[in-house]
Amino acid sequence: MILQSQYKKVFLYKIDSMEKLIVIGGGAAGMSASSKARRLKPQMEIEVFEATKMVSHAPCGIPYFVEGLFDNEELFMTYTPEFFIENRKINVRTNTKVTEIDLNSRIVYAEGKYGKTKSEYDYLVISTGSKPKRLPTEGEDRVFYMHHPAEAVTLRQKLWSLNTIAIIGGGILGVEAAEALSERGKKVILIHHGKYLLNKTLDAELGKIITDRVSRDVEVKIGEAVKEIKQGGRTIVTDKGKYEVEGTIVAVGVEPNTELVKGKLLLGETGAIKVDEYMRTNYREVYSAGDNTESVNIVTGKPYWVPFAPVANKMGYVAGSNIGGEPMKFPGVVNTQITKYKEYFVGRVGLQEEEARKYGFHPVSATISGKTRARYYPGAKDIHVKVIADEDTKRVLGAQIVGEEEVLGRIDMMAAAIMKGFTIEDTFFIEMGYLPAISRVWDPVIVAIRKLMRD
Repeated sequence: MILQSQYKKVFLYKIDSMEKLIVIGGGAAGMSASSKARRLKPQMEIEVFEATKMVSHAPCGIPYFVEGLFDNEELFMTYTPEFFIENRKINVRTNTKVTEIDLNSRIVYAEGKYGKTKSEYDYLVISTGSKPKRLPTEGEDRVFYMHHPAEAVTLRQKLWSLNTIAIIGGGILGVEAAEALSERGKKVILIHHGKYLLNKTLDAELGKIITDRVSRDVEVKIGEAVKEIKQGGRTIVTDKGKYEVEGTIVAVGVEPNTELVKGKLLLGETGAIKVDEYMRTNYREVYSAGDNTESVNIVTGKPYWVPFAPVANKMGYVAGSNIGGEPMKFPGVVNTQITKYKEYFVGRVGLQEEEARKYGFHPVSATISGKTRARYYPGAKDIHVKVIADEDTKRVLGAQIVGEEEVLGRIDMMAAAIMKGFTIEDTFFIEMGYLPAISRVWDPVIVAIRKLMRD
C-alpha cells in the first residue's frame, strides 16, 4: 500500500476553473478527447498522463518505419507534447504512468519524471489502448512485438541486425511485417495457424489471393500451431516442424489494456470496458474511449471490439464533446479495415460470411474479378470483390476487396452503405463517379451487387 502522503501535486500551469478533466493515455482517443473538451470548455483544467514519451501517436506506422520508409520518429506523432501544452493549454505529462485510480474519491495516482503525484478530477477518460497478446517463451532477448512507436527505434535497430526472422501470426500486422522485412532483404518465415493469411479479414476466395502473393517473397507456413519458442526466439517449434532463426516477431493479435480498471469498472462481453452511447462507464463522470473500449456492431446490434485508430479518434471526440457539454452519441462500428502487401491493397467491412451465420443471418454472396479502368485506358489493374447480404432481408452485411488500386474508396463506400442499412438494391443504385482512368462504367462493386441481385 502506498501512502497518499508520498504523493505531491505537480502542474505545468494552472487555470482557475471549477472543473478538471484527467485523461489516462495520450494516444489517439486520449488526445482527441482532451482537445475536444478544451475547445468546448476553455477554462477547464485538463491533464493527460502518458506512460511513454509520445502522444497523439500512430502505431500503424511501425512496419513502414521498420521497412525504412522514414527515419524521424517524431513523425509517429500528429502533434508533439509541447504543441498540446503551448497551443491547447493541456497539461501533458509524458513518461508518467498511472499506478492507481480511486474512483470513489476521484483521485489518480501516478509515478514518473515528476515523482509520485496525486491528482483529483471532476471527469476522467480512460484511454489506455490495447496491448499485444504474448506467447510463452524460453527467454525473450530475440522475441519482438510491434506495438508502440516509442519502441520503434530500438525495434528497428535490432531487426535490421538480423538476417533470418520468423513472424508468428498471419493477420494484418504479421503480413505488414513480412512486407517490411522482405523489402529489407531479410529471409522471413511466416507461421500462421489459419488455413490462409488474413483469415480474420477475408473469406477464403480472396484470402488465397494474398496467401499466394506473400508466398512469392517469404516462406509461408499455413495451418501450423506454435508449440514452443525456445532459445530467446531463435528456435520455433510447431506441430509440423522446427525452425532455426535469428529472431522472432510475435504478431498474434492484441487485447484491451484494462489492467488499471479491472474490478473497478464494468467490462463488457469482449473484455473491453463497457460504455453507453455517450462513452460513459458505470461511473457517470468516468468515460472510456479507444482500443480499451467496447462498442456495438451496427450490423448485428451486439457488443463488438474494434482496435483501430479511426474508431479510437471518434470515440475520444464523442467523450470530449459530452464532457464539454455538447451531447453526442457514438453510433457503433462496422469494422472497416484496410491493409496492403506490396502492390495489393486489401479492404473489408461488415461481416465475413461465417460471422454472418454465427450471428443468425442467412448469408448469400457474390464474388467477381475485374479490372479497375476502362478497357481502352492503359494500366488497368486486377480487382477482386466479394459482397455478402442477408437472404431474408436483402440487407448488405459485408464486403471484401483485393486489388492494386482504388480499393480504399470502394470499401469506404460500402462502409457507408452497410452503416446505414442499405439493401442490395439500395447499393446497386448508389450513383458512383465514372472516369475511364480510374473506374469503369459498371464499377466492380456494382457488378458484384448486380450478380447478387441476379443470383
